[in-house]
Amino acid sequence: MAAVGCSFDHDDSSPPSRKGHAVSASPTKVTSGSSSDPYAPSVEKVPKVASDGITALATDTAVKGNAVYSIPGGITAGKTLAIAINCQGPGRLTVQVKPTGISFPLLCEKGKVLPTMNEIHMSKNYSTSSLAFTAGQNVTWSFAVGWDPHPPEQQ
Repeated sequence: MAAVGCSFDHDDSSPPSRKGHAVSASPTKVTSGSSSDPYAPSVEKVPKVASDGITALATDTAVKGNAVYSIPGGITAGKTLAIAINCQGPGRLTVQVKPTGISFPLLCEKGKVLPTMNEIHMSKNYSTSSLAFTAGQNVTWSFAVGWDPHPPEQQ
């Protein structure tokens, strides 16, 4: 399996504790405590993926702790899965694409929202799949996942 911008790390030590929801579009939730720059990354709103031509399949905002989100329709070989994440707070957030065994860790920082976009080219079909997030207790995060219609070229 080829991955762009990812490392491979696998850990099933703690079960996820939150179930997600699927959406048909990428909604934006804005709160009164958001940054003065409306375009700045925030854990209080869904990372912007629509500008990249990606239709979000699942999203969530202001999540603390572990969570699992279904990828509607499963995984199709030959497609590129795009995962956008904003995280904040001292600690680590690990994302696992199940059942592929692909995972990647993110180091998050206190007082700073760190945006990340990972694109993973899928080489096998899976009728059901999900994203499992494992977060440190001080980490807050938001995400959007979808299929990239214009993935980067593989090298």
